[in-house]
Amino acid sequence: MAKLQKAAGVDVPLVESLVKTHFGPEATAQLSWSITRGRYVRSDLPQRLAVPQKLFGVRVWWRPIGEFSDNIGFRLELWRPECLPRAEALVADYNAKTQGTKLELAHCFMGSRAARRAAVA
Repeated sequence: MAKLQKAAGVDVPLVESLVKTHFGPEATAQLSWSITRGRYVRSDLPQRLAVPQKLFGVRVWWRPIGEFSDNIGFRLELWRPECLPRAEALVADYNAKTQGTKLELAHCFMGSRAARRAAVA
């Protein structure tokens, strides 16, 4: 994945700064899931967009909002519908500030179990 993103011309510092601007100073795009550790770990490349979940002011977990993908162009797959306006603003700012690869927004909303059961039934 690293070779693909370097070849695609993704501006990693710009992505991270825009994530912090639109989703808050503690949000990050540089997380990936570690199978061996069973938790999210820091990454050099934008992979998962997440905000910290806190309990009594201490970060206990990361709440994923979406995922950056480069298999069909550079795109942000958004998982939470409540974050749609902020994600649209992030995509618009990234595309305005970069000349290379453009970022696309893909809606991949994951509903609750009850909503999925109702859709299947």
